[in-house]
Amino acid sequence: MSIVLRARFDGTVILPEQHVELPTDRLLEIEVTILPDQVKNDQTAQTAWDELKATAAHGLNLPDEALRREAIYEN
Repeated sequence: MSIVLRARFDGTVILPEQHVELPTDRLLEIEVTILPDQVKNDQTAQTAWDELKATAAHGLNLPDEALRREAIYEN
């Protein structure tokens, strides 16, 4: 049996971020991969979208015609 789970290390123990169904009193082999900071922050899509909207250029008006696929990929 093999599973991948996200966990955090609190300096003493590794704490899974979700419930894990594992048999008790069994020997486990654990491979640890330290994720980059941007993944470790674990931003949700909604949080990323909110940040994008907050930093967007206000007052920028693009006509609908400019956003058509043909206009974007014209050349």
